[in-house]
Amino acid sequence: MPEQEVLKGGNSNQVIREANTVVRNTGAWSPFVHALLKHLQESGLKEAPVLIETSADKERLTFIEGEVGNYPLKPYMQSDNILVEAARLLRRFHDLTVDLVKESANTSAEVICHNDFAPYNCVFQSGHLVGIIDFDTAAPGSRVWDMAYAVYRFVPLTNDLHSQDCGWNPIPDRMARLRLFCDTYGVTPEDRRKLIDTVQERLRSLVNYMERNGSNMEHIPLYMNDLKYIAGHQTRFMEAIIK
Repeated sequence: MPEQEVLKGGNSNQVIREANTVVRNTGAWSPFVHALLKHLQESGLKEAPVLIETSADKERLTFIEGEVGNYPLKPYMQSDNILVEAARLLRRFHDLTVDLVKESANTSAEVICHNDFAPYNCVFQSGHLVGIIDFDTAAPGSRVWDMAYAVYRFVPLTNDLHSQDCGWNPIPDRMARLRLFCDTYGVTPEDRRKLIDTVQERLRSLVNYMERNGSNMEHIPLYMNDLKYIAGHQTRFMEAIIK
């Protein structure tokens, strides 16, 4: 038997590394995720893990070598180059799922959303973003919904204290980085007008989920303070991205 290592992270699932693979528990979400990963593999997205095998309660995936962007972030993970790579990867992921979403029952969806696209679900190697992991919450949705959480985490749009706790020191020019993400992704004028409102809607949805399920309740004050911060700077954020 290969040596096993329990990997850090995995809020909702234990992740065990065995050689060059990872083993995770399956759940109700797994059939959809497995179909998505197979589609991404067939579409040539090398940054996503490959599904190797499944059983009644386990799945085995390829292990993406590198380091995950857990907080506090390392300095290179905060660079503009990484922000650009994140925006490009999210755009490519979305574009590759357009055909797949047409097969879903959600006729209003544009793409498949990762729904947790953040540094802690990305893998970095040699100063570059090389992988995206943890697709358990992936679902059909809109591009702007997925972008909203991405900019919240990668720009970041967290308040100063929360940003510092996450390793951002010094805190970057949020307006410039927000504009850089939108320009790199190629966000449409319509979605630029929606983006900051959607960031707030996304955070409120997350807080509501935590309250309903009694999960990660200690994080709720962080998100509530960030909501106040974003609302207080909404005009400046909008001016940075509206052309």
